[in-house]
Amino acid sequence: MAMALDPKIWWPLFPLLLLVVIVALSAGLVWAIRRKLSRLDVAMQSLALACYLFTAVVAIASESRGGISPAVHRLPSLLTQAILLAQLVRIWLRLDARPLRVLNLIAWGAILADTALHYMMARG
Repeated sequence: MAMALDPKIWWPLFPLLLLVVIVALSAGLVWAIRRKLSRLDVAMQSLALACYLFTAVVAIASESRGGISPAVHRLPSLLTQAILLAQLVRIWLRLDARPLRVLNLIAWGAILADTALHYMMARG
């Protein structure tokens, strides 16, 4: 017997996960700039952060006003995940990028946790 999670109890996790992703991606971008990594590394980190910020804005707009479908934020979220995957593949074996790998894995994990939480709350 499947039971949905009560949104009133679990809803505060969404802003927390959003904050984790934004902090991890921002820290990764700052780290990449300060360590003078390649332009492509900085560009990919910037793009991942920009895509996720857009995802967050669309998700918040869909929740607060109701004029936008809640499903609209899925596409930029998937794009963010694709960028993170591409960046992780690029830097996986590089010794100079270990902190960047960790930060990107934290961000990706929080995005996946958000997705799983949405799924578990919707099941009934």
